[in-house]
Amino acid sequence: DGACNYIARMNSDDISQPPTSGDWTMNCAGNYQLQFLILLELTTTGTLTTTMKGAGTNTVMTTTTRAPVFDAPRSLTLSGACAYKRAMNGLTYDLAGTSADGWPFYKAKGVDEYIYHDADCDGAGINTVAMWV
Repeated sequence: DGACNYIARMNSDDISQPPTSGDWTMNCAGNYQLQFLILLELTTTGTLTTTMKGAGTNTVMTTTTRAPVFDAPRSLTLSGACAYKRAMNGLTYDLAGTSADGWPFYKAKGVDEYIYHDADCDGAGINTVAMWV
């Protein structure tokens, strides 16, 4: 249709991961305005504690898991949305895979909201600006 439909966008040629903070153009009740959004990277840390009876020893193991795709964060939490989109604040977006172009994309837990890189959002071709939406 020649139009790019999005809740928020940030122009960027960096396809490795969404910007962690900055001014995004956000649709707030039909008005597009700049909103300073933060995508905080979450790390997964698991702790296993084992106590052996009789031996009196404690073993503690801690691991941190990161996504293998472009070294992209595995999970991101959003904050800074406008009042109209305040329900998005606190949403966690998990790395869901890669697009057909091989770029990482994220899906919010519990809702159908996504973060992805689009090199041609409006379908106009190479003269458009690439963006995270």
